[in-house]
Amino acid sequence: MTTTAENTVPPESGPYPKRWLALGVLLAAAFMDLLDVTIVNIALPDIRNDLSAGYAASQWVVTAYTLAFGLGLITGGRMGDRYGRKRIFLLGIGLFTLSSLLCGLAPSVEVLVTARAVQGIASALMVPQIMATVYAIFPGNERGGASGAYGAVTGLAAVAGPLLGGVFVAYDVLGLGWRAVFLVNVPIGVAALFAASVLVPETKSDFPLRMDILGVVLVSASLLLLLYPLVQGRTSGWPAWMVIALIAAPVVMVGYALHARAKERRDHSSLVPLRLFGQPGFSAGTIVLFVFDATMIGFFLAISLTLQIGLGYSAMRTGLLFLPWAIGAGLTSGAADGLVGKLGRHLLTAGALVMAAGMLWFSMALEPGASWYELAPGLFLAGIGMGGVIGPAFTVAGAHVEGRDAGAAAGSLSAAVQLGNATGAALLGVLLFTPLANAAPDAYDGHDKQLRSELIAAGTPAAEARELSGELRPCFLDYAKEENPDKQPASCGTAFAKAGSDPKVQQAVDKAVDASRADMFTDTFGRFVWFTVSGLVVVALLAQTMPREVRGYESWGEEGEGEEKDRAEAKS
Repeated sequence: MTTTAENTVPPESGPYPKRWLALGVLLAAAFMDLLDVTIVNIALPDIRNDLSAGYAASQWVVTAYTLAFGLGLITGGRMGDRYGRKRIFLLGIGLFTLSSLLCGLAPSVEVLVTARAVQGIASALMVPQIMATVYAIFPGNERGGASGAYGAVTGLAAVAGPLLGGVFVAYDVLGLGWRAVFLVNVPIGVAALFAASVLVPETKSDFPLRMDILGVVLVSASLLLLLYPLVQGRTSGWPAWMVIALIAAPVVMVGYALHARAKERRDHSSLVPLRLFGQPGFSAGTIVLFVFDATMIGFFLAISLTLQIGLGYSAMRTGLLFLPWAIGAGLTSGAADGLVGKLGRHLLTAGALVMAAGMLWFSMALEPGASWYELAPGLFLAGIGMGGVIGPAFTVAGAHVEGRDAGAAAGSLSAAVQLGNATGAALLGVLLFTPLANAAPDAYDGHDKQLRSELIAAGTPAAEARELSGELRPCFLDYAKEENPDKQPASCGTAFAKAGSDPKVQQAVDKAVDASRADMFTDTFGRFVWFTVSGLVVVALLAQTMPREVRGYESWGEEGEGEEKDRAEAKS
């Protein structure tokens, strides 16, 4: 990702005359990408139901996109510098549109996951060109307004994503169901593609850095060795090779560090310049963004699955519940730009702790029958805290980055965000789905007595009621262990057959199973929240190791002293 001002528009010609129209096209593409990230969370349970996908496959729907996006961001930015930002932007938006069409038409979860990975690659080509082009075509005194418009689009996508996801699924728009969340990108993408070909000028760097393909391969291999076992380990029974893969992941990452050091000495074009991590606060900032986004995406997905699978919420009701979060984040995001210069790293610490408090508030209020008004305040508070972290973290992390490293720093931090998202989604298997089975016995036993009473009230003899309840218990425990929650375990056959013979008995059994499932999910979610809170405490503490003095991030777009020399050396 690059934010340099080098471009093919002659300086003497003045600012590009159609720059604001071009900005509109660029922001439409940004909105499409950001919407795709937030909208899928709401539709995930319906995707799982329709495609008969297990929990692991559901994780891959999110992880495949964010992992491909994060791994390709820096390379996508360099491709724009070298081959032309408009050219790569058009390639990215065209590929994104086609892959969105494939997602919407996917006949199986395997096809959907593959298409999501292609979407991630397309975003990695498209997104880095947006702000790089903005810096190339806008004069310095207008960049603040253009950047502000980008921030507004980010906030709009955060609000619109959950709501549109709920509308598309709940109202079955055009009979498409969850498929509409992907197909909506197609007309927007086609329009943006044609508009960009006319309105966006071609810009590129005079001294582009060389590609680091081996660096991409090594980082990709390291992350796949880490994330694949985290997602598939539960369903595969943790075979030995997965344990070996987890051990090998940091070894491969060390191999990348050695490669990066050698490539820096050779041509100054390693994927992530290691000298960045010597800048005050940059290493901590990278970890802050990685941990923060891992906890945040995990929390979002856990809420969506708990509400819809555990408590039986509709997609629309779930989407509306995310609205207070988005509003809270929107209120503080704008103010945070001004406050970060005064409070610096303390703003990040305060934001992380406020967000943790909001998550705990929501967790304590979450129970079967809880109203929107009981659940919304915690999410609103969490959103307020989030607005004080995500934007300011970039600013504080880059406070002492030299101008010559601005592009690499921005790309590295953005990649940390996406890779954090991928890791957070992958951890759901270990931190949410596996503990469900452990919570099942207590959840069922808590409703066993009530079930027997209702069975007796329905006319079932006491001995038969006790027998039916006893047969239903292993059925429920096996259900909690199933990879696919729509699949009926073999142990349920006898109990369900007996229950189905009498409508009143069936009603009592359904009520007990639903109540037990709700308790199982809410209890597990309550434990999961402590993972997110722990992550936010880590963010709060790490923020205190970052620089005290903060320089405005607008300066990241300026050419630093010595950049021309470094780029010329890289070219030679």
